[in-house]
Amino acid sequence: MENADTTSPWHAGELALQRVVGVEQQMAQIGRKVMRPFLTPQLQHFFPQLPFVAAAAVDVDGWPWVTLLEGAPGFVHAPDESRLDLALTPSADDPVTPLLTSGASLGLLGIELPTRRRNRVNGVLRSSASRWQLEVVHAFGNCPQYIHDWSTMRSVQPQLGPVLTMREATLDQLPEQLLAHIDQALTAFVGSYAYTDQGAQVDASHRGGQPGFIRRQRNDLILPDFAGNQFFNTLGNVLASGRAALVIPDFASGNVLHLTGEARLVDEETAGARYPGAERYWCLTPRHIVWRPGALRWRSQANAVAHEAAPHGPWQPLALAKRQRVQVAAVVRETAEIRSFYLKSAQQDQALAPFEAGQFITLHVPRLDGTALVRSYTLSGDSQQAGYRISIKADGEGSRYLHSAMQVGTELTVSMPTGSFTAGASGSERAHWVLLGGGIGITPLLSLAHEVTGAGRGPVTLVQSVRDVAEAPFGAELLDLEARGLRLQRHVTRTTTALKGWMAGRVSLGQVFTDQVLTEVQLYLCGPAAFVERYHQEALELGLTPGQIHTEAFGPSALTQTYAVPVAEQAVEVSFANSSVVTHWQPGESLLETAEKAGLQPSYGCRSGSCGECACTLVQGEVTYPNGISAPEGEILLCSARPAVNSGRVEITLPNG
Repeated sequence: MENADTTSPWHAGELALQRVVGVEQQMAQIGRKVMRPFLTPQLQHFFPQLPFVAAAAVDVDGWPWVTLLEGAPGFVHAPDESRLDLALTPSADDPVTPLLTSGASLGLLGIELPTRRRNRVNGVLRSSASRWQLEVVHAFGNCPQYIHDWSTMRSVQPQLGPVLTMREATLDQLPEQLLAHIDQALTAFVGSYAYTDQGAQVDASHRGGQPGFIRRQRNDLILPDFAGNQFFNTLGNVLASGRAALVIPDFASGNVLHLTGEARLVDEETAGARYPGAERYWCLTPRHIVWRPGALRWRSQANAVAHEAAPHGPWQPLALAKRQRVQVAAVVRETAEIRSFYLKSAQQDQALAPFEAGQFITLHVPRLDGTALVRSYTLSGDSQQAGYRISIKADGEGSRYLHSAMQVGTELTVSMPTGSFTAGASGSERAHWVLLGGGIGITPLLSLAHEVTGAGRGPVTLVQSVRDVAEAPFGAELLDLEARGLRLQRHVTRTTTALKGWMAGRVSLGQVFTDQVLTEVQLYLCGPAAFVERYHQEALELGLTPGQIHTEAFGPSALTQTYAVPVAEQAVEVSFANSSVVTHWQPGESLLETAEKAGLQPSYGCRSGSCGECACTLVQGEVTYPNGISAPEGEILLCSARPAVNSGRVEITLPNG
């Protein structure tokens, strides 16, 4: 977080994640209201009631540490709105103790487990003898979620066992007792930080879940992240600094485990499993470890798991998905807005699955928040050559992100090729193949042209329609195909003056079909929905039968219903009833993407509302379609539906769920 006097209350890491989920503007307004540089009367009253607080600081090597500072209620006192006084005698074996020096940045979390209240204060520590003062920089409340009922806490005289300190250690070096402590954890506290213009901004935060919610995977710890206040303090810090710390207490035994190490946001596949209800995941690779058995003074027994955590978890294995791991081998700039990405297998001993011309693949590209951006793109290359090629036009937030994120060497996951927009769909061994593409809609048609040109399956005419010559990709490749027998027509629609190699004005199918036997034509149309609808209707009027016309539309569907109800502007709870999954839709995503983020794998084809393959039943709530599509009677199209404003909770039944 930045100083409250700056234009934004958030630092770059927090802003990046807020931007990904579409709440940056909303959080800018909320942040200025709730991120106060002083203690409210409520906070001044709250902290003196506490028997402990979580505190985070950073050592000289840049490693964050977090601990629980304990005392009799009142050991944290607020004499005024600008500071907290702390009467402490911290243990010498606590890794945070040497960091409690005057001038240190400190993150403090006050949490009252029996009442589930929590509030945070970040500031600068000033010390004098055994008393410290925390000068308040930011003070704000946190929602009471995922905090288990630890009932009334009682004070005991700690009986500290042998302390174990491990530097440059890995999880596989830990004794079984420590691994079991992690596996059985219900509660953990996180220390994290980011550097801002004002120096180190340190945060202490809380995490809770069912026993085992912290997943051990080789030498990493994977933690689920649930719906919250969307501040992204902790994950924003992780994104900014790449480091974090955990303290895992057992309030029954008094044992405490401290870990600090590298941290990063990860996707579900990296996590190796899914935690139902999680919206994203982050990973801690511990480097330094301190084990303090019996160290806690305040003890309790958990009465009940927090009601928000009860429906979530436990960890579940990922469904076997027909996906492939690929690597970007080359990036070619086709036009100012279109880039072609050449993909090869990321596994040297494994080839990519073959594809038919006209098919598409679905990309799962990691984003900053650890979730995957899921988009489908037609394969634009020759199906007889090794590897895949996709060609992406930067005309939306997702495609622009892919242009920046996919560089040579980038690894990502893609689906197996699929789709029925193929030459085989016609059932014809020999025909007059007419391929008409609008704008970037030429991509599957180029692949089809490679397949049928010169293959002895009849003449091939490819018609390319663009608004401006500068927007036309694949010029040299099309001319090469023309030299091999392709009949090439190229139209530019924004001019009435013919250019060399180009025809001015819109395409006329009547002119394309001149001197052709219409019964021999197999027409393939791909482009924006209005483009496809126009030429589909023209083809029917010229005498082609519906079976001779094959279409692939993108963008808003050509179906008739118009967009009337606004989309919700804030996160909406979504339940997939027959899969026992409860998650949250975030602004900017479709309900299909919401389902995929929750680990579900609904059927889909086009992802644009054209094919109807993702149709499912809406049990509760209301949805709307920003792209103006229409769903089948009694169903919704998951790929294009968004919760409507004022919908409330949405419940969906997936087919075969």
